[in-house]
Amino acid sequence: MNGANTKREIRQRMLATLRAVPPYQRDADSAQLRRNLAPFLQGSKKLTVAIYIPMPHEVNLLPLLQEYPQHSYAVPRCLPGRQLCFHRIEDAAVDTEPGAHGIPAPKAELPQVLPQDIDILIIPGVAFTRQGERLGYGGGYYDRYIPQCTNAHKVALAFAQQILPHLPTEPHDLKTEHLIHL
Repeated sequence: MNGANTKREIRQRMLATLRAVPPYQRDADSAQLRRNLAPFLQGSKKLTVAIYIPMPHEVNLLPLLQEYPQHSYAVPRCLPGRQLCFHRIEDAAVDTEPGAHGIPAPKAELPQVLPQDIDILIIPGVAFTRQGERLGYGGGYYDRYIPQCTNAHKVALAFAQQILPHLPTEPHDLKTEHLIHL
């Protein structure tokens, strides 16, 4: 079995596990993870925080907009060539539209945020190790984007089910700088 097959199998198994979590538990766990993220967000300095619009099985980061309104938030839009760009949003219900892969994306006319202007980049993933290894969704979007965020703290938030003892990795798979998990 090669690494790609193993990654695919881990993704399938993990996604099934995450989709089986009852919504009330996912909401409670998301709230706890946002509280655990607080040390990065507290203080008087206005930060630019790059988050993602969550799929139903992911950590819900959208309440951060109300919990820490002093900061500026940006969400990704998929571009050709498996590239990302981030745009500033104020209200996800108003500022997003259907995007690639069925994921809501910011409207293209919203102000773009340059990678070097991001203070905190919150990175999605399917599975993680305690050492910060990350298994993404397989498109490589974030693996291409992360190196451009030269000034950002790279943070991932993970449910307890997403923490595995080992993940198959390849040279292009980037570790997360800070892993916050349950």
